[in-house]
Amino acid sequence: MLWGGFFCLFVLAFPPQAEALYGGGMQAEVFPQQISSQKLAGIARQQLELELHKISETRRHVLTLTNAPRDIRLPAGNLRYEAEIPGQIRYGGVQPVHIRLFIDEKLYRRVICYYRVQVFEKVLVAGMNLGLEQAIAPNAVRVEDREVTGGQGRYLEKFEDIAGRVPVRYIQMGQPLEQNMLQNPVVIHSGAPVKLVTNYKGIQVSAEGIAMQKGRVGGRIKVRNAHSSRVLQGKVIDASTVEIS
Repeated sequence: MLWGGFFCLFVLAFPPQAEALYGGGMQAEVFPQQISSQKLAGIARQQLELELHKISETRRHVLTLTNAPRDIRLPAGNLRYEAEIPGQIRYGGVQPVHIRLFIDEKLYRRVICYYRVQVFEKVLVAGMNLGLEQAIAPNAVRVEDREVTGGQGRYLEKFEDIAGRVPVRYIQMGQPLEQNMLQNPVVIHSGAPVKLVTNYKGIQVSAEGIAMQKGRVGGRIKVRNAHSSRVLQGKVIDASTVEIS
């Protein structure tokens, strides 16, 4: 009898209609708007595409959604959103995109969406192991579509980019070729006779010299004037000429 009376009092205090007021119905009234997870992911993707366009990225790219916020319910009012990417886009890594939601121009909530950004480029790849300082034959490399992780300007794309150049270090077969992996070959060896040239008041003056270091075209080496024994420094022009500044 005691429990029965308590149950009746509970029903009178909280009638069945209260469930609707304190459940999903009340949430829908207070937060009548909803922005879906799919919409948020689309906003983030659009921002990434915009940023790639801004940096003139025209190579093939793939954006893979890795994590998106859940559906979000919002109060009544004019909804506006802003998206931004913190820092630079990370090629090959997971990139966060920050989204701010405004209701009637007041910040309501911040959310983060994550995408993996992959950029692909047709680059030169070592078709065999390439040794240090060895000339690279045309059949020693091939063109492949590879994912790049260093942004712009790192990888070599044309066979002309390797013409006459040699590896700075050992390069394994299948490894993409980068600018800093190659250098001009040695054209002057220490002790070799060279022609020293310089311009004096518009007149070119030349003298015989001896290389004191090995040199590559475009590099600077020490040389000795064969007649005066004076030690100078100059720029290697070719296999037999050094220009004295």
